[in-house]
Amino acid sequence: MIKNRLPVRKSLRVLVVGGGLSSEHEVSLKTSKMIVENLDAGKYDARLMIIGRDGKWRFGKNKPVDIGAAVTKISRAKFDFVFIALHGIFGEDGRIQALCEWLNLHYEGSGVLASALAMDKQMTNVVYSANGLPVPAYVVVDERNVKAVKMPFPVVVKPIDGGSSVGISIVKIEKEMTDALKIAFRESRRIMIQKYIEGKEITCGVIEDNEGHPFALPPTEIVPRDAVFFDYHAKYAAGGSSEITPARIPSVQIKEVQKLAIRAHDALGCRGMSRSDFILNKGKFYILETNTIPGMTDASLLPKAAAAAGISFPALLEMIIDAGLKK
Repeated sequence: MIKNRLPVRKSLRVLVVGGGLSSEHEVSLKTSKMIVENLDAGKYDARLMIIGRDGKWRFGKNKPVDIGAAVTKISRAKFDFVFIALHGIFGEDGRIQALCEWLNLHYEGSGVLASALAMDKQMTNVVYSANGLPVPAYVVVDERNVKAVKMPFPVVVKPIDGGSSVGISIVKIEKEMTDALKIAFRESRRIMIQKYIEGKEITCGVIEDNEGHPFALPPTEIVPRDAVFFDYHAKYAAGGSSEITPARIPSVQIKEVQKLAIRAHDALGCRGMSRSDFILNKGKFYILETNTIPGMTDASLLPKAAAAAGISFPALLEMIIDAGLKK
């Protein structure tokens, strides 16, 4: 935990970090730029730093540097806060959070442990089950034992630690499995094969108030237009899906999924914000995953849900920063 909470000065020096090494690099670029553009210039002095696919760190138009030189530069610049806009590995998995802890820098969102737990779908499911959150049946495999797995079709094949639905396939018959495994193994050494549950896709964001208490935003119903599920194209392509907030479900189910989202947030130890995804099947919610750094693009779900609750994007960013300063 970062010590010595900083007072919010007239101009807080904020480093926004985007890009990264994962397959979600482009999404992260959009997220980081949206954050910089929407931070209140009267309150925040925001600087953008991009981590390239080559692992080099870029500060504006300056010459790219390696991580060692970048850490030195960050330390000397005396930033007050780091807004992590990285998705996937090295961003959501606790690694850059650990770097911020080492440098004694305040940052937004979940800490090291919660980030690592939420990134690993197997460990996430263990935590969910221990806290009474319904999880679809699953097995986790690697290339050594994948042939021994026998699950009735249809199933979902997905990387154990991926995001933005990259590498995910729905497999309905045996002959589709080979290609699905190849796609998933490109993203991770371990994959999850999970029972496919048909139903409404519902996502619910959680943010924290000025007392640090989590509260749920209006849930969103996701209806992919040209895909079987909410895949990468449906998430980020213009018109790829219909996103209906609040979800078209009875008020009692809205309250139920909000409670489940808060329970997931608390069970994993998330801070500041999270967004959990569910499938509603025959009146029962099944949780699929929790995102500790949800996207912040113009097509992203958390900002849209916040707007439905009367929270503007700049106000949402301020709430997230304030929560980070309280850690």
